[in-house]
Amino acid sequence: MSGVTVKDECVDMFNRIKMKKDLRYCTFKIEDKKYIVNDVQGTIEETFADFVKALPEDQPRYALCEIDYTTEDGRFLNKLCFFFWSPDD
Repeated sequence: MSGVTVKDECVDMFNRIKMKKDLRYCTFKIEDKKYIVNDVQGTIEETFADFVKALPEDQPRYALCEIDYTTEDGRFLNKLCFFFWSPDD
């Protein structure tokens, strides 16, 4: 076990983006080497490009992002995807 605890606010944010679908993305960060906490949220009007811009260049993040796409047969779908961002530098 790493000793890092997920704050309840993160669970609430996960449920919000999954059930209410009123956010495009949310990011989480490790604070004080002890807790995973909410960081940044993006409204549903924002895009995947906005999500990428919200990721810091020099710090890791966990993130959820609602990805919209169209299938080959023309159906509009979306998926909630989990990301682990870890910059190379």
